[in-house]
Amino acid sequence: MKKFLITAVFILLVVGTALCVNKIQDSRSGSDASEAQALGTQTIYPAESPGLAPLESAQAESMIVRDKPMALEAVLFLGRNREVAQEMLNREYMAGRLIIPSAGINVALFTDGPGEDEAEVRQDICDREDSAAFFTDGLGMLIADHNNQSFSVLGQVQTGDKAVLLRGHSIVTLQCSLVDDGYNYGKGILDGDGYYFTSYEDYVCYTCKEDWNNVLVVCFTILDEDYVI
Repeated sequence: MKKFLITAVFILLVVGTALCVNKIQDSRSGSDASEAQALGTQTIYPAESPGLAPLESAQAESMIVRDKPMALEAVLFLGRNREVAQEMLNREYMAGRLIIPSAGINVALFTDGPGEDEAEVRQDICDREDSAAFFTDGLGMLIADHNNQSFSVLGQVQTGDKAVLLRGHSIVTLQCSLVDDGYNYGKGILDGDGYYFTSYEDYVCYTCKEDWNNVLVVCFTILDEDYVI
């Protein structure tokens, strides 16, 4: 009889412990479910919660996804960039505008125009007022103009100077990385060691010195690019 009572008490203890454990697990599961439900009310993408107003959806999304900060230069030239976008609609083949504040350079960039070959096209572009040739040699981008027009003060640019390339749809922030003499052999601009400047610099501005073969070269590297919607 004594053994029977001991066995019964043991069984009751095991059953009671199991019930307590199950109750604790149920309580935790309910808490987790409530937490998950609460988290689920935060909308990451507006399409997932059509019940939210557009402004609320945008605010909820902005909490999760943030664009990079716009460059200070881009902010300062937002208004001017809008004007350039309109100007590009009215001037055929215009691709943007280069502004170098430190030297007072402000010139429209063109990619095409009248001429039977590329040399004639670029010559025609440079011959016009407020017009610089904007093209690639297959490695990088070049900007050319006459030394008696917009690039008459190109020599005033110093390393470290900032510039902006206004493209209408974007604003490219540049910084002068090199000022040097170059050699124009008709198909590209070479440095003193025979390397293309465009092989190691992002943008290369140049203008003639004593003749078209010997040129002043001012190179820029890209600091940032901000797309404008």
